[in-house]
Amino acid sequence: MPDARYRGQKGLSFTTERPRFWVGLILAAGGGLTQAASWFRPDLWMLSLVAVTPLIMAAVGQKGRRGFFFGWIYGLSLSLAALPWLADVLAGYGGLGSTAGWAILFGLACYLALYQGIFGWLVSRRLKSPFCWAILGSVAWCGLDWLKNWVFTGFNWTPLAGPLALSPFLGQAADLFGFYGLGFFAALANFCLALILLRRQAGGAALAGPLLLFILLLSAGFGYGLVQYDKWTAASLAAPEATVAVIQPSEDQNLKWNPDERAALLGRHLALVRQATRLKPWAIIWPETAMPFFFDQDYRETEWLKNLSSAVEAPMLVGVGGVSGRWPEAAMHNRMILLQNGEPGPYYDKMHLVPFGEYLPLDWLPFLKWAFMQGLLGAAGAYSPGQTRPPVELPAPPGRPSADRVRLGILICFESIFPDLGRERILAGADLLVVPTNDGWFGRSRAPRQHLWQSIMRAIETRRPLVRVGNTGISAAIRPSGQTTFESGLYDIGAFPLKTPLLRPEDRVQTIFVRYGFMWSPLTAILTCLTALQRLFCRTPKTD
Repeated sequence: MPDARYRGQKGLSFTTERPRFWVGLILAAGGGLTQAASWFRPDLWMLSLVAVTPLIMAAVGQKGRRGFFFGWIYGLSLSLAALPWLADVLAGYGGLGSTAGWAILFGLACYLALYQGIFGWLVSRRLKSPFCWAILGSVAWCGLDWLKNWVFTGFNWTPLAGPLALSPFLGQAADLFGFYGLGFFAALANFCLALILLRRQAGGAALAGPLLLFILLLSAGFGYGLVQYDKWTAASLAAPEATVAVIQPSEDQNLKWNPDERAALLGRHLALVRQATRLKPWAIIWPETAMPFFFDQDYRETEWLKNLSSAVEAPMLVGVGGVSGRWPEAAMHNRMILLQNGEPGPYYDKMHLVPFGEYLPLDWLPFLKWAFMQGLLGAAGAYSPGQTRPPVELPAPPGRPSADRVRLGILICFESIFPDLGRERILAGADLLVVPTNDGWFGRSRAPRQHLWQSIMRAIETRRPLVRVGNTGISAAIRPSGQTTFESGLYDIGAFPLKTPLLRPEDRVQTIFVRYGFMWSPLTAILTCLTALQRLFCRTPKTD
């Protein structure tokens, strides 16, 4: 087999054999499955530090097309292993059937795999310095991961560094770079392991450099994380605590919008609110679209909700349908509205909608109006994105000055997977992040827990406490350290008391990520594009 030789300075040279095609294929597919496995269970987070290593070893020294193919196989394996619940959603709730559901999932996986394909193409290039190769490769991974969460409205359910949020310490640096920026360091750890393995193949020459870098990366991560975890745990314990009652009705999605079931649904929510009032909560929070009607449009149901609010001392934040404007030009919204003493107050309309779920992208294209396509896309909602609004304010709970108010930064469901949206809520003055969601679409798959982990990521990045309330769960209280202090069971029914700290003014700081760190990932994306252009238009240097 032809050799790929890297010659640097001060003993940084090594020689590797390019793996055979079928070996590279197994390595790439195994790497993708390993990254998917890091999202399977909380105790598997360490797999993110080794998952990319097989792909790197498969791609290095290959021709660009083969490197791209190995990267694409990695991404395809990752998406198909991590997102099987999406096929069930499309088949069961989209009414498309199992075959069409899996066909759409496969198409989405083929698209998402393009990003890892570009990574494999870039990594296959031979550079004189292995460390430059590792740094540029890590930059490429970070930049492509961020682009995946931005292009075509974005969908990156399982970023490489995401599982580090489940480590008490290694995920804490997300307050500096965000979890997409942290992907650079996770990728760099993978490159260090790849360099160690490649040099062992070359006879063990100059192993000290990458091994030392790997140890330094882990030591710095653990050291910083230990300090920050203790700091934010202490800040949470020193802060006044408020009890938030969250309503988890576990409503069946197939029955929720059935008019014949409406009376029974309202009765169940009434019983849960009565249960919540016995907890003497500071506030009661309902999940996303808890009420299957449009506020102020469906008169009887709206009056029922106002009367319920009059009978409850605590303010209620309720998920309903909302309407702005006048018919027939009126726009429908996914809304969280605050009710207190029977009166509607401020509200928030979901801004980042789910494509093909809450709205139909590119609906102006002629072929989307064909009867066949309308049948396939009939499940897509007709919601409109909301406008930027200030945080929803609540009266101060006991333990805080009566003149003080608590500002809620709301991220409805899908919005919680986007770091920039959490950052925007903090810049707008939010003291507490609230994630109302309806994960009933996911059934009993791994998706509800993976969705919960996204909320943990947002709490660490912004260093704000977070309350999550789901229709079927998982409802949770999360500290700024990322520690989850309460989790409801999936499909549990009840009103659960979530005790959340409300940080003191001196602890409500803006993290480096909130101020500047969000720029890291876009900058790596720009550098990745420049590297790709250089890769396209400059010939690969010859090897010995």
